Amino acid sequence: MTNQSYIINAKKIYSLDSDNHSYQSMLIKNGRIKELSNLPLPYNIEQISHPDKYIIPGFIDSHTHILGTGMQKIFPEVSGIESLEQLFDIIAAASYLARQYKFLLIYNFQPDKIKEKRYPTQNELDTVIKDYPVLLYRIDGHSGVLNTKGLEEIIAADNKVLENGAELDPYQEPTGVMRGKAYEFTARHFNKKIHPEIRLQAFIKACQLAIQAGVTTLVTMLGTEVDNITCELLLENQVKLPIDVIPFYQTRDINRIQKLGLPRIGGCILVDGSYGSHTAALTEPYADKPDNKGILYLSDQTLEEFYRAADANNLQTAVHAIGDRAIEQVVRVFEKFLKDNQKRHRIEHCELLSDNLIKRIADLGLIACVQPAFEHYWGGSDKMYAERLGLRWQNTNPFQKMIEKGIIIAGGSDAPITPINPLLGIRTATDMRNSENSISLWHALRMFTYNGAYAVKMENQIGSLQLGLKADFVILEHDPLQTANNKIRQAYKEGTLLLNNI
Repeated sequence: MTNQSYIINAKKIYSLDSDNHSYQSMLIKNGRIKELSNLPLPYNIEQISHPDKYIIPGFIDSHTHILGTGMQKIFPEVSGIESLEQLFDIIAAASYLARQYKFLLIYNFQPDKIKEKRYPTQNELDTVIKDYPVLLYRIDGHSGVLNTKGLEEIIAADNKVLENGAELDPYQEPTGVMRGKAYEFTARHFNKKIHPEIRLQAFIKACQLAIQAGVTTLVTMLGTEVDNITCELLLENQVKLPIDVIPFYQTRDINRIQKLGLPRIGGCILVDGSYGSHTAALTEPYADKPDNKGILYLSDQTLEEFYRAADANNLQTAVHAIGDRAIEQVVRVFEKFLKDNQKRHRIEHCELLSDNLIKRIADLGLIACVQPAFEHYWGGSDKMYAERLGLRWQNTNPFQKMIEKGIIIAGGSDAPITPINPLLGIRTATDMRNSENSISLWHALRMFTYNGAYAVKMENQIGSLQLGLKADFVILEHDPLQTANNKIRQAYKEGTLLLNNI
């Protein structure tokens, strides 16, 4: 935070508060907003003027995975490849990392996007790297593939893993592909290998990516039931990070959260999986796998015990629920006891919704944390959602219906699943492939500002430009209430310039 006082002027300063106030001049002192005016402020202090630019609150990305996001700047990511040959070339080029760290992670593999339309086998991975364990993550973070060294390590750690989602060939031998609980165990196992110094480096790299996108606050999901390193490391090093990073600790252990003094619990605690991996829990079967309705990871009893304990201890919760069957389970459990939502319990993703589910979510006052960019990458009649869901792709992310019913929706990226990029999320939300789901620029901007703050109970600190709030703001090239096509020119955190593209 800077102790500097200055005035910043622009063609328009949009507060994005509930009354849509706008100004032309803003006084910043000690990192806070001290005055807002429709006329130039007359004080004899430093004046910064952008007469042809626009100012809005700093963006809030309400759902990220900071560790995985930063790790993709340390380990390779392969989202742009077109063939297994290209994959193997990238892995070979990264073999020095395997030697350095004694394992290798590769991110963002998309089997549907390469010409072979499949995962590599463990034996194929062995031809590139066989002496160190390798894990190749699918882009949705809900399945992956191991080389033989990695598979042997996982089986040694849990000899039942082959019964819980490991893919077997016709001879009942593992292929290396892991889904469901087998994948979750594998991901946790590899997470333990990451040294604290690498984790901290990843945090910083993720924050740098966020700043480039105009994000001044990241809400992040990190840690697991067996990972008591990552969240603690973040909390110890928050002051070293250039922006606010607000953690959801992915555990159901109330005592652990209370010892850390955190006001929230959960994050991507999985109620189901993803469409891409055929593990999102659906009411009706997958269009491309008629014998499959996905996976519910938790029983009603387990989920209810968690929710009741968290609510009784004044903790906000968040869980991952994508498919309509998973979302209905969350709603059904809350309906047993939740009379109001003063704790601001959230559903992360909350994608496939019927009108009935929308009404029930609204009646409970649950917050939906959504990722509009998912529609950019996978939505519409000609992409993955249609392949998996058939005509149900039209019912994914029905933002307009949700807003009409009064549901507060906060915008996120799920980075590293999609890049930290609020402008892309805003563009997508205003121009959905099913046009009935599109929302106004005003509502889309609020998703990534005020609503994001509200969704972590911080609307009195960030999320809008009002007196006394943190001076977190971005300067845009064009009027954001007139066009979704924009460019970020500057970003400020508590009055300090972090990004300058002018």
